[in-house]
Amino acid sequence: MPKSKRSQRITISKSSKKLKANRGLELKQELVKKIRSRFDECSHLFVVRLYNERTEKLQTVRAHFPPSESSFFFFGKNRVMQLALGRTPATEYLPSLAKISPYLVGKVGLMLTNRSPQEVLEYFNKLEMQDYARAGNHVKETVVIDEGPLDGFQHTMEPLLRSLGLMTTLKKGIIHLLQPYTICSKGDVLTPEQAKLLKLFQRPLAQFKIKVKAHWNKKNEQVQVFDLQDEDDEDADQEAEEMIEQDDEN
Repeated sequence: MPKSKRSQRITISKSSKKLKANRGLELKQELVKKIRSRFDECSHLFVVRLYNERTEKLQTVRAHFPPSESSFFFFGKNRVMQLALGRTPATEYLPSLAKISPYLVGKVGLMLTNRSPQEVLEYFNKLEMQDYARAGNHVKETVVIDEGPLDGFQHTMEPLLRSLGLMTTLKKGIIHLLQPYTICSKGDVLTPEQAKLLKLFQRPLAQFKIKVKAHWNKKNEQVQVFDLQDEDDEDADQEAEEMIEQDDEN
């Protein structure tokens, strides 16, 4: 008796991988459509470079350039954004957009807006927000904690501080550092433990900022490129083809 086709086995792992791949393709196609749709209402495109990106601080920037005023930010894989613009003159969505694609490398995103280039550049040139450095960041200063009582720490935190490498003891319910401790030295690549200590001792060493790498003007189809000389200083941010896993517009 022949086997019933309805009783065939299906490998769940293979089918789930296929579904995941299809979903990934759909998301990429959706991002391309979203980017291209905004060219109908926006006259300027900016490639923006992010340093020490933080979601909550990026929301502040989005609030300053809201979608209600025809300003839109896009963050996704650089190759997908290149596809939306076009990598060659033959495939570019609008004239001269292919000249922008080479600058979609590193921690970058796209900003489409009707705001004037002068206003956008002025805002980003002034934008700097302090934050705590993460593991993997290079630090530009040395942080040393002096020996003695540690103000602002409850006695229950003493085991945690010890586990992070500090020589501490409790005296009458107050944590004391038995000897000076260097959390980090200038030029260090932070470990998770160092990053945690910097946050515990409230020493923000990172700065969230955004700089413009390139600008495209829809009216005259001209491209302007900006030299970011400090780009190589942010080695921890050089993940070549990855951006924030966020490709919504809000």
